[in-house]
Amino acid sequence: MNSRNIATVAGVAVSLALTGCASAEPTAGSTEPTDALTIATTSNNQAPMEAVIEAYKEKTGHDVSLTVSDTSQFQTTIRTQLSSGTAPDVFTVWAGGGNPGAIDVLQGGGYLADLSDREWVDSVDPGTAETLQIDGKTYGLPSKLDAIGAIYDVATLDELGLEVPTTYTDLLAYCQDVRDAGKVAFALGIQTDWVTQLIPYALVASTVYGEAPDFDQQLADGSATFAGSGWSDAFEKYQEMSEAGCFNDDPLGTDVTASYNLVNSGEAVGVVQVLASYPQIASTAPEGTDFGFFPLPGDDSGANPIPRGIGVSFAVNESATNKANALDFVDWLATPEATSVWFGAAPGIPALGDADVDLDPVMQSASDLIAAGETAPMPDQGWPDAKPQSALFIGTQQLFSGQAGVDDVLASMDEAYTG
Repeated sequence: MNSRNIATVAGVAVSLALTGCASAEPTAGSTEPTDALTIATTSNNQAPMEAVIEAYKEKTGHDVSLTVSDTSQFQTTIRTQLSSGTAPDVFTVWAGGGNPGAIDVLQGGGYLADLSDREWVDSVDPGTAETLQIDGKTYGLPSKLDAIGAIYDVATLDELGLEVPTTYTDLLAYCQDVRDAGKVAFALGIQTDWVTQLIPYALVASTVYGEAPDFDQQLADGSATFAGSGWSDAFEKYQEMSEAGCFNDDPLGTDVTASYNLVNSGEAVGVVQVLASYPQIASTAPEGTDFGFFPLPGDDSGANPIPRGIGVSFAVNESATNKANALDFVDWLATPEATSVWFGAAPGIPALGDADVDLDPVMQSASDLIAAGETAPMPDQGWPDAKPQSALFIGTQQLFSGQAGVDDVLASMDEAYTG
């Protein structure tokens, strides 16, 4: 899901005004400094963004307004705001082109400022920097890396006397053992559309990229399709996991927040999620809860790569009312001071190579896998636009409701990819 789509956590839209000096009356697109600044991000980034805004306000005295909305709402409205001239000065974007809020999609309209000359560009994590670029130009500042895997309550797993599975065969047995103990292995909330992609993305790290690391290029040149590839195996295993009782009852009637509640109430051992969701899961857990992280096995090889990419990035509106402050704010986000504030408010893995933060056990486990190269791409980072992802969302929900089969889902993704 191309880190960008990986899209993240549902929440309630809020608005926060952090006031300082009186703001000036700037001209649209002006590069002259003014005191006012508008910022928008998704709900899973609310806590760290509020923290860095407060620190920035204290540092500069600028008037900063923050708007927060859930991921789906954000992605569907940001392009409309940009085209109508009502977009914020700085806003969250996703790498690549796989969702409506991704860089390739937004820059197709010329809406993003070129950040290639900023001092922090050369420190972006190698292997992911190019997903923020178009024709060699950088259009986003990455804050943190992201990955997909199973986030679980250590105490719940210990209570059951079980170990994390390391092969797909073990995974099915694990689901049965957890079910026999009266719990659920993985909470699943696919009423929230973007959650539908997470388990397939985790599985294709093995079933697709384990055999064909260049699968994205094969898709692009027409020598491969979703149908007839390891994607078929992944979706068949998705169904098999459901039939084996790996998930809670009625995942179609369960949203993402309810899935977190299943974990934090002890009804489910864990949830397959992006690391970006972990702070929200942990913030609603009982005090003292310890969490762990493991890759979702996609086959029986014992090699279990995780999809990884950039988790949250920020772009500057090319027509920003306060472009000078917008650029200054994004540059400040790349500093050690801002990094310390951001990751002090929410755990994560920094995407800038010169950042130094303490990692909690969940992030450390994922970071170790990334450092060891046990990774695969976020699948949609090479997709041309958001249409295949949308087809996946709809197709997966139809799969779980019995309205479509695996072949139908993959055929719709192929049609969306080439259409």
